Amino acid sequence: MVPRGTIDVRPVTAASWDDMARLFSARGAPHYCWCGLYRHARAHDMDGDAKRQALCDMVSRGTPVGVLAYDHGVPVGWCSIAPRETYVKLSRSRTMPRRTPVATPTWTVLCFFVPRSHRRRGVPVALLRAGVGYAVEQGAAVIEGYPHDTAGISSTHRGHSSVFKAAGFRRDGGRWVLEPATSRI
Repeated sequence: MVPRGTIDVRPVTAASWDDMARLFSARGAPHYCWCGLYRHARAHDMDGDAKRQALCDMVSRGTPVGVLAYDHGVPVGWCSIAPRETYVKLSRSRTMPRRTPVATPTWTVLCFFVPRSHRRRGVPVALLRAGVGYAVEQGAAVIEGYPHDTAGISSTHRGHSSVFKAAGFRRDGGRWVLEPATSRI
């Protein structure tokens, strides 16, 4: 586990874009995807550079895309947590269908990345807890996630159900959900 107080988690903004780019460009990082699979209708036609630019453009426009974890100022983790509508491919997903009314501000957690050097230190839980706080500050009424071990999804980047449970989520079929107004965060 990470010693209390050494991990700082902040939203990705235009000011922190270089940190995001540094984390995603590091050896072993997901530089090929730039968390674009569900954000862009034609992501499969985009190369890594195009996905990077598209994510940078979203951040420049002020669109929430997620949070970064820092260890003594160095980016060491990523959690993609954003309004469900910003993941355009979710609108037709059979494995992750919308279960809340469209009028309910719903945020979705779709990806975690922690470099090997910082794994098994509690970084995903820190990312998710701070991501929930960020989502609530932005007006989220429901936050949902689809961990690989319970949602029937093979991508381990979705996180493990133990991370969601540790952050106060409850299981709802294949998804895990948190309704901050009725939960203790």
